[in-house]
Amino acid sequence: MLRHTLPRSRRALACFMLAAIAGGLTACSDGMSDTDIAFVTAGTPAQFQSIRMYGAVPENLAPGAGNTHTTGRLRQACQAIIRAGGRDVRETVILEDEPGESFDLDATRTADGWTVTSDGLRPPSVDPVGFRTRFTTCVNAIRDKYAAEPEKAPFK
Repeated sequence: MLRHTLPRSRRALACFMLAAIAGGLTACSDGMSDTDIAFVTAGTPAQFQSIRMYGAVPENLAPGAGNTHTTGRLRQACQAIIRAGGRDVRETVILEDEPGESFDLDATRTADGWTVTSDGLRPPSVDPVGFRTRFTTCVNAIRDKYAAEPEKAPFK
């Protein structure tokens, strides 16, 4: 029976390449620079316990509304857990009219500060300026949503 075998050096090289590719995927999945992390931690209000940014389907897509052939571009969704009045409140906004692609971010307040990651499809490193603009818009949209309901608003 004929059997094809790789020489040891080629097999070792193949294993090394596979390990490097797997390690590279893990390292690249975060996509957060130290500057982006510092921006997020400085720009997140003290009342926020976490903030998440992700792509979401536009709210105005209704079945049978004639827009089934629109582009599949995701909108930016922003979700925060806010400590208000001794309880945690989850608030979500979807930015419908913002130009550009959505970003992925997870930031959670810890006892030592913040844990900030981006393991999604579009990390901030793709467009740092666009990310910072979008992040600020998300924070402001959540704050504005609370300002519209003064009895809930923990912001000053």
